Amino acid sequence: MDVVRLGLVGAGEVAARHAAAAAEVPEVRLTAVADVDLDRATRLAGDHGAAAFADLADLLAGAEIDLVVLAVPHARHADLALAALAAGRHVLVEKPMATTLADCDRMIEAASRAGRLLYVGQQQRQLTTVRRAREVLAEGSLGRPLLYLERRSSDYTPGARPAWILDRELAGGGIAIMVGIHTVDRASWLLDELPVAVSGSVATPAGWQVETAAAGQLFFAGAPPAYFSLLHTGPDFFHETTVICERGRVAIDPAGVTVADGRGLRRIVTVDQDREYTLSFARQYQAVSYCLREGASPAVSLTEARTAVAAIHALYESSAAGGARIALHPTTVRYPHM
Repeated sequence: MDVVRLGLVGAGEVAARHAAAAAEVPEVRLTAVADVDLDRATRLAGDHGAAAFADLADLLAGAEIDLVVLAVPHARHADLALAALAAGRHVLVEKPMATTLADCDRMIEAASRAGRLLYVGQQQRQLTTVRRAREVLAEGSLGRPLLYLERRSSDYTPGARPAWILDRELAGGGIAIMVGIHTVDRASWLLDELPVAVSGSVATPAGWQVETAAAGQLFFAGAPPAYFSLLHTGPDFFHETTVICERGRVAIDPAGVTVADGRGLRRIVTVDQDREYTLSFARQYQAVSYCLREGASPAVSLTEARTAVAAIHALYESSAAGGARIALHPTTVRYPHM
């Protein structure tokens, strides 16, 4: 497969980022965009020389597509993925994989039956900052990790984001499932382990359907605990991750990576935040293209993607139980790219 032809479902903010990133990758080409708002689909498609459709069914019938990219409300992920897989297409689905574990398993089983790639877009693994921090930890000069800390913000101001984000049924929850899913994946990747239990709490403002703040702890069998806090702060964005090790620490922020060790405090990576965000999507498309061309496994396994969803559900369960520690149970589903 020389060029992977993309059919993008959804024409919102994240979809626009997908389209811009795809334009930078010679191995992929955006050929179609579908959205329930056909005018919006037409505008985005027109910017990239693609065809516009009103829904996935029309896109599949009217365009030559290899990979369906789902950038739609979370609750729609499973049904759309199943339809695309049944039509013989590969699927890239935005995080979270789905809003329920049952839907995750349906998607995994459908991909297995169809013999098609199901790739979950935990694209923060493609950030230069996160990749470099992982390399530093793997080098071992800082010693083993002792403590993991992360704090991140998001904007839940009404009107600042698409309305569906404030709808529990469509989003599957609030800040925890929207950005906390990245927190789980980042901790798992940097510590090189999947969590086995979660504890924490979420806070839902009076009159709201979804939580706008969360705090908790991820427990691992062979790694230190990961503490995290997620806060609605309006447009003022921050995202800080620090891994404290035996002989120093490594810290990630949106603009770079800092290491503290025996040589002092050093800035080892500096990036342009907005440019890096687009590049992370472009690198994801390069990875997907490589998987399809070489038959390689995805950068994020389906076990990892499903576990991230399980961890967020455990956080909600823990909050309802007063912060109790909730064990995670591994999937029994098996798939070649697990």
